[in-house]
Amino acid sequence: MKHTKTKHEQEHMNKIADFGCIICYKMGFPKSPCELHHIKDKRGMSKKASNYEVIGLCPLHHRNGKESYHYSPKEFTKKWGTQKELLEYNLKLVQCCGGEICQ
Repeated sequence: MKHTKTKHEQEHMNKIADFGCIICYKMGFPKSPCELHHIKDKRGMSKKASNYEVIGLCPLHHRNGKESYHYSPKEFTKKWGTQKELLEYNLKLVQCCGGEICQ
């Protein structure tokens, strides 16, 4: 069954997307266009994170480059930190729901 996004979920996701790629931001390139990446936090392959557990990643850092998460999650994590750490940082910068994971 497909879940329809609530108004708040959509607003939250828009704020993350408008902020841009969190990795590019860390590199000094703010507002880089991004895709939303649902973090994977020991849920198993069939369980997607909630729409509040997303980080912004540009295509290069998300799926297209040799430094992308989907190319090598282990190397990505070693270089940039865990997805959970990036999520917490992204939420603090975006300030949706006081910098915490929305409910």
